[in-house]
Amino acid sequence: MISRFKELSSSPNFVGMMWMLATAFLLTVAGALMKQLGQTLPVAEIVFIRMLIGILSMIPWAMRVGVRGLATRQLGLHFLRATFGIGAFVLYVYAISNMLLANAMALAFSTPLWMILIARVLTGEVAGLRRGLATVVGFMGILIVARPDVEVNIAALAALGNAFFLCLAMQCVKRLSRQDSSAKITFYLQAFGAVFTLPHTVIYWQWPTVIEWVLLIGVGLIGTVGLLCQARAYGTGEATAVAPVDFTRLPIAVVIGILFFQEVPDHWAFIGMAVILAAILYISRRERAVALQRRDAKTESKKPPEPG
Repeated sequence: MISRFKELSSSPNFVGMMWMLATAFLLTVAGALMKQLGQTLPVAEIVFIRMLIGILSMIPWAMRVGVRGLATRQLGLHFLRATFGIGAFVLYVYAISNMLLANAMALAFSTPLWMILIARVLTGEVAGLRRGLATVVGFMGILIVARPDVEVNIAALAALGNAFFLCLAMQCVKRLSRQDSSAKITFYLQAFGAVFTLPHTVIYWQWPTVIEWVLLIGVGLIGTVGLLCQARAYGTGEATAVAPVDFTRLPIAVVIGILFFQEVPDHWAFIGMAVILAAILYISRRERAVALQRRDAKTESKKPPEPG
């Protein structure tokens, strides 16, 4: 048993999955803190302070790389990425502040479903029958959680908007990563984010209490550590093995919601969560299978011809 555990713990995929588990826990806790702050502070102010803490934490890096290290030829794309990213973040904070934490998390997990639709529009990529059906099933799960037949929930629409804008931001990040480092991309996101939310924050500024300052600083620090764990997870293990672990945010959100906010999702919410997770897990497995087929085909094409 011990030797088996040692063998498992030495696997890069297992280590990456553990880093992703830490990511899921930390980012869900950060979300819960923002939910609490959203009850008393303006959303833009929460986002502004979060971005400001992020910028301050990157000052040592900025001083090390200097002006040349901060220079970029993709400023317009950085601006566009920040527009989508901050829009997604504002909608996320609004959603978790105005609906059940677990439900907001479930709707936010619709990102992979939106990615398939956006890829079809922007790049002409066709999902195929299986992924297409899985996408339809996933959106059915979204409808079950959001329950538009009961009422048009603005917070649920915000959670879906968060997922949609996040997909657009990720498309920008893919292009930015060809020339700029992840640290530079993060720096410009936080810099533009602070600029975007500054006017609203100044006009509607509300002095946080001591406890709120502690929570705000906690959001900044915990969120930053969570993102570092996420980068470590993807850097250690294969994305197809690591990414599904991120779905543990849902049960963590359910537990935190019950313990700290007295929020108990109804049976429809649990059914919708299960449908969304099943669809996304299927899409993830299908993506992995397609990637393996392409790799094998590429390997076969590189083999020298057998002597006749």
